[in-house]
This record gives sequence, C-alpha cells and structure tokens, in this order.
Amino acid sequence: MNGLFEWFVKFMLILIFAPLLVCLVLQATVGVLAALLPWLIGLSVIAGLAAGVSAALVLRRRLPLRNGSADLPPGAPPLGTYRVRRPRGAGR
Repeated sequence: MNGLFEWFVKFMLILIFAPLLVCLVLQATVGVLAALLPWLIGLSVIAGLAAGVSAALVLRRRLPLRNGSADLPPGAPPLGTYRVRRPRGAGR
C-alpha cells in the first residue's frame, strides 16, 4: 500500500509541475529564436546582395550594349534555315 501511495504522489507532482516545465522550455526556445532572428535576416540580406551584385557583373559582360538607334546585327532568317512548312487548307 505504501508503494502505491508513493507512486501516486510522484504522479501528482509530475502533473503539477509538467505545465511549468513545458512553459519554461517554450519560453527559452522563443527567446533563443528571437535573439537569432535579426542575425538570420541580416545574413540573408548580405547573401542576397552578394548574389545580385555577382549576377549583375556577369550579365553586364554577356548582354549586348544598349544602343537605341543602332540596328541589330545581321542574323539568321526569322525561322532559321530549317523551316517547317505546313499545308494550309481545309484538312485540319
């Protein structure tokens, strides 16, 4: 009988203190996340700026110059050398 009563008391203490412990753990987790969030945002902004600048430098060398009055250089025919000719008519 004594062992059963001791088990019951332990169970009741666990039921009493479990919500307190859960709240403490959750509060500590939220505190750590709130402390790390500004650093995470700052690092993501720096990474985005680095990616944008590097992409701009690469595209600046590869894209043609912007000359509004200059014509495009001569190229291939509009549909290329291998045109696909399809019959036009009622047989659709």
